[in-house]
Amino acid sequence: MLRKINKSRRDEHGFTLIELIMVLVILGILLALALPAYLRTRRKAYLSEAQQTLQEMRTNAWRYYAEHNMFGTATLTAPPPTGNWTWAYGTCAGTTCTMTATGAGPVIGAVVQLVLDNTDRGTLSSSGF
Repeated sequence: MLRKINKSRRDEHGFTLIELIMVLVILGILLALALPAYLRTRRKAYLSEAQQTLQEMRTNAWRYYAEHNMFGTATLTAPPPTGNWTWAYGTCAGTTCTMTATGAGPVIGAVVQLVLDNTDRGTLSSSGF
């Protein structure tokens, strides 16, 4: 009788329910460990994209200031929007100029702002991440 049971168990192929549940638990633990690092890295990439374009806008604003000894938006045009950000020059008059990146798509609600003064010192701030 024992031989029949052992023979029938050897003929069965596949995984048991316990083995499948253990695999799912292990995958869940790995996901819980990896997801925060992935999201943090993705956030840094979005922020880096905004900072890079704002620095290009800063260079254009500073070039205008060097030529006219004041900030102005008359000849400054913002870069075209990307899938993640829209760009705008804010108040640029006298001795300060404000540039803003407003989130779109996956970073909707995020805002990165660069305020430049006449000493070429910029203050960068972000919110909404």
